Formats: sequence, structure tokens, C-alpha cells
Amino acid sequence: MDGTMTMSRRSLLILGGAGLGALTLGLAGCTGEGTPTFGGVTSDAKESPMLAERVKAGTLPKLEERLPSAPMIVKPVSGPGAFGGTLQRAQTSATDAGIVQAFAAAGLIEWTLKADGAQPSIAEEYRRSEDNREYRFTIRKGLKWSDGEPFTADDVLFAIQNWLGDTRLVPAPPVWFADVGQTLPTVAKDGEDTVVITFREPFALFEKYMCHPAVSTQIIKPKHYLAAFHPDYTDQATVDAAAKAAGFDSWDQYFGDRDNPWTNPERPVMGAFLVTRPANAQSGTAELERNPFYWKTDPDGRQLPYVDRIQVQVLDQSALDLRAANGDLDFQGTFVGYNSSQVFLRNAEQKGFSLLRWQSVGSLLALCPNLSHKDEAIRALMLNADFRTALSFAIDREEINKTLLGGLGIVRQPSATENSPYDVGGGGTAIEYDPDRANRLLDGLGLARSGDTRSTADGRPLEFTVIYVDDNAGIARSDALQIVAKHWAAVGVRVNLRPVDATLYAQLRSTNDFDFDGTTVIEDDWDLEPVWYIPTSSGSHSAPAFGMWYATNGADGIAPPEEIKQLMDLWDELRTAPDDDTRIAAGKKIMAQHDEKVYMIGLMKLPFAPVIVSKDLRNVRDDQPPLSFYYGREGITKTEQVSFASPA
Repeated sequence: MDGTMTMSRRSLLILGGAGLGALTLGLAGCTGEGTPTFGGVTSDAKESPMLAERVKAGTLPKLEERLPSAPMIVKPVSGPGAFGGTLQRAQTSATDAGIVQAFAAAGLIEWTLKADGAQPSIAEEYRRSEDNREYRFTIRKGLKWSDGEPFTADDVLFAIQNWLGDTRLVPAPPVWFADVGQTLPTVAKDGEDTVVITFREPFALFEKYMCHPAVSTQIIKPKHYLAAFHPDYTDQATVDAAAKAAGFDSWDQYFGDRDNPWTNPERPVMGAFLVTRPANAQSGTAELERNPFYWKTDPDGRQLPYVDRIQVQVLDQSALDLRAANGDLDFQGTFVGYNSSQVFLRNAEQKGFSLLRWQSVGSLLALCPNLSHKDEAIRALMLNADFRTALSFAIDREEINKTLLGGLGIVRQPSATENSPYDVGGGGTAIEYDPDRANRLLDGLGLARSGDTRSTADGRPLEFTVIYVDDNAGIARSDALQIVAKHWAAVGVRVNLRPVDATLYAQLRSTNDFDFDGTTVIEDDWDLEPVWYIPTSSGSHSAPAFGMWYATNGADGIAPPEEIKQLMDLWDELRTAPDDDTRIAAGKKIMAQHDEKVYMIGLMKLPFAPVIVSKDLRNVRDDQPPLSFYYGREGITKTEQVSFASPA
């Protein structure tokens, strides 16, 4: 999308059916007069009966008073839906707020249905400059928060200036909002309704970040509510006293708690659903309810969402998969265990659900050697491409594939796929099983073998530890890594496996205290999370100390060698590209370097992501879209227009 881009209300109709393949789930249609029908029952109601009852009771304003002057129109994937029903879901963690991104995200702009670009959302009009420096968002008139208070440009300015711009709350600007020198861009209002964000240098990825549901929602904050917890608007003593009374050590902790829509039902939202009952230690079930002030409608002017409520149970993996297999979950891809797919298939017809095969994203299991290792001798070894390549040749991936995935897994190295503009046809370097070649490469590095184990040049046994968080939802990590350990032992490299919890895992990585990281790696959209392929922070999985050096401009961490600096320079070129051609060219160079150097050692990925869909559910796309964090997971099907054929 080169050049100046402008989108207005004329381009707000989301294309539902075009190019999506055979969508067989939609049974709803329209009468000849344009009145929606559902299973033969005609209805011209513009709002859910549960809201109409509140209007009648005088506890809720009329629909025309709740909608903006120009609602966003969403064309259902397969046809208009019926109001009502409770959507059943589950997840394995009470703290995971992914359902908010999947079913209740709200940003200034959002992905198109095809997720191939941006379209206006809360902003009725959106424009970016030709050089990717200035971004203008004109807010829809008449928008309201879920509590009925007006949403204005001041809410966006509050989020940027009083949250992102307050170092007490956000010590440093995040990568998705950082200008040159890790500073904030300028933000201002142009008139009453337009927000203008200006970067000193081009920010080629800002549009993608603003479409990312987990990012875009972060600059949508209710000033009228949160100001009561912020000392820039409320007396410091009052704010401190409120924080202490709520059991917090400081006001900034309390502010973060009040700003969390997943755990705080009082916090107003702009998404399709609001939490009415959070999941916590006392409750293993969360409940969400439709937002009565939601600002999207279908083409017939009927307020979305169609579904009234969502219920989310917190279960362990086996219990979640059992519920899915019993047909107790209505729409679930995230958290569903791939290894239960055969059970799902056997049960689907009898239990009244379908098993869709969406694209599996972020399931590529890999080993990330610590290129910035604390030990200089080990660091030099990890940085040697022959060493990494030898370890890759030493792995019999087909054994892992046949043992764990019945031969259906996709064997490849981490690299952008054909779905990405950064694709260079990579992913196939050193993936064949060739232990003889592995031994020759290791011999050539002077890693002498005595008995079963090789030694480093200074006589130490060649022995490493792999840290990882165990996970059986996809490829069973412990099982896969045990097979790798056997293969590496055969060429004289001893491996210890160390499963750890998520907190210790993050600590060991950020402090540069590990040899290998066993983790799943993303392939496409890595530009939204560059630490996977370029060490830009201590969050890097393969070179955290180099990442610290980059993030602090050399003030901390370990200075990387020239080849890693080259990756960093290419990343800077990509991020500040004035046009898409320059951005894509830089991204392809990064991928080509990874393909040549094998900085991460890939094993295999899942062939698909299982998605459970109730036979009674309508408007779920079946064209195999990516089940991706970057697109809101299930939200890529525009979940506000999902509906039941026969709402209970």
C-alpha cells in the first residue's frame, strides 16, 4: 500500500463472501423485501430482545441514541444472524485475556476480513502520509463507551499522553509506539474529532500495529473513568489512599488494575462484549455480555453483536479437550489440543459440531542457541554457523514426525512462508538427517571426541542445557526434545532438558542465563515481534545480551559481531522505510541471512490448527484463515457477526 492512503465511510463495508471459498455454515437469508429471516422466522428487530426489554423498562436509551451517526457496517460472512444465545468457550489460564482480542477488540483501525490491510474502525476516516510519518484518525461522531459516556478524541490523547507518556506507568515507549531514540511521537488534535500522530522518522509498521487487536486496544482508554485513579487529574493523596484501601502498594499498580477490562468489570469498554464476571481464584468461569452501546451494525441496520453472552470456563488441557470432544464448546480454536484432533473427528457428527482446519501459526517447534552466551568460548561456538548447521544435520526430524505427529508434521527451519511478503523460499537449509556430515563439521571445529562425548578446545565436555516451558497442546515438547537429545548424543553432544515455569523461563532468558531455548517460533508477521529474528531487546530467544545492547544503544549488554549488527541495521531500515517496497526488500534480506546462517534450529510445525464450531453456529469462515495472535485468533472471522441459528 504505497503512497497516501485515505479510507472513509464509503469503504466501510466488509466484504463477507468474496474470495472465501465455499462457506457452508450460513443458512440465514433475506426475504424479497429485504427483511432478515432465520430458519424461516422473519424478524425486522434492530436490536437484541434483551436490550429492547431494558429500553422498555427505562434503564437503557433507545437504539438511535446509542449508535453513532455513522455506524460501521459489517457484512455477515454468510448471511444475517438471529439475536441471542450464549456462546460456550474454555481456556487453560484464568489470566489469559485473549478472548478480549478475539471477541471484544476495538481500535482506531482494524484488519480487513482478509487481513491483508487496514480499514477504519472507531475512526470513521483514516489517512497516512506518503512517507509513513503522519497518521490521521477522525473519530466517528456520537460514539459511546459501554457505560453510555461519550467517546472522543480526548480518550485517545489520554491514553497516549497520560499512560504511554507517563514513565511512572510505562517506563519506556513500547516498540509499537517508539519514535527515534525510544521517545514518543507527537500527538495532537486537529479540530474536535481528529487525532494526528506524527513520527520524526517514517514508521512503516505503525499501520500494522494499529490493526493488531492486542495493540490497538491499548490506546483506547476511558478518560472519564481512569482519571479518578491518575494523579494528573485527581489529588495525589486521594489516589494513594484509594490504592492503599484496595490493597496495592502504589497508585500506578492500582491504575493498572482498574485499567484491565478482563479482571475489572467496572472499566468501560468499546468492544462488542464486556466482562460481567471475571475468572479468578473464587470463580473458574468468566462471563461476558453484549455491549449495549456497540457501534457496528449489519447492512440491515441491526446492531451487533448477534450473540448476547459468552461463558468461559477455566480448565486444564485434558478437561478442555474433553469438553470440545463432547460438543460442549461452540467456537474454539485457541487452547484446543491438536493431539485430540482424531477424537474430535470421530465425535463431530454425533456431538453436533464441525472440525475446521485453520492455518497453524506459531506452532513451529525450534531450538534457539544463545548466540550471546555469557561464556566467551561457548558464545564463539554458538556464533559459528558450522556448529549450528552440524546440530541441525544431526536431527532425524522424520523420527520426531512419525513418533509424535503420525508423519503429518511440516518439517522446516524458521523462515517466512509463501503467505508473507518477506518470503525468500527459505526454511529448507540443513533439515535433512545427515549424521556423517554433522560429525565432519564438528570434527572440523576441533571438538575432539573421547568415547561418547566431545570436548571444547579447552577440554570441557560439550554439554548443554535446554530450557523450555512444557506444553502438550501442540507438539509435545518434552517428547520431541528427548528425541533431539538422543540424536545429538549420537554425534557427541550431551544435552540436559530443563522444563521450567513461565516466570523462571522469562527470567533465565532476560538475564542471558541459558544455553538453548526450546520454544515455538513464528514465521510470518515477525515484523510485529522482531525479537524472534533480530535481537532488539532482552526478550530475544536467541541473543538477549545483544538485544540489551541494541535497546540501550550500547550502554548495556554485550556488543554483537558484525553479522548480527547487519541484522539490526536491516531491521532499522525496515522499520523506518518510507514505502512498502523498501520495507519488504529489507525484510527479505533478513530472511535470506537467517536461511543461510541457521540462527535457529527448526524441527517441525503442526499441519493445521483444529477449530471446533457448533453445527448451530453461523457466520464462521471455513476458508482456512490463520489462527494467529496478530489477527486476534478467532477474531479473524469478525466474531461480532457470529450467530446461532436457534438461539437459546
